[in-house]
Amino acid sequence: MVTFGQRFKELRIEKNFKQQELADDFNSIYGYTFSKSSISHYENDKRRPETDALIDFASYFNVSIDYLVGLSDNKKSDKPNEEVDLLLEAINAVNRVLENNNTTQEDKNNLFKIVSDTYFKNI
Repeated sequence: MVTFGQRFKELRIEKNFKQQELADDFNSIYGYTFSKSSISHYENDKRRPETDALIDFASYFNVSIDYLVGLSDNKKSDKPNEEVDLLLEAINAVNRVLENNNTTQEDKNNLFKIVSDTYFKNI
């Protein structure tokens, strides 16, 4: 199976970018502060991006998340747009809860675990 790092590096090379060039371009578009070192860690499977960054990387490379993480060889999602829209809406709702100052850290961690487990069981 192809790993996230292998797929990520392949997509960077397709863009004809060096690691620093990718970091600079991606950061300028999406507002992150990734460095050449961050990109190297991703490519060598030493680190995995947070959910928001993973979504943004998929958008940046114009591929599905399943393709990016090595679960599919199809660059575009096999799921209908309605399902993708619902998934993104759910992720945004979860982010709003996680950003709420009245939500305890324990509740945030539990919610993240439930959502993550559900997502990975259904992909």
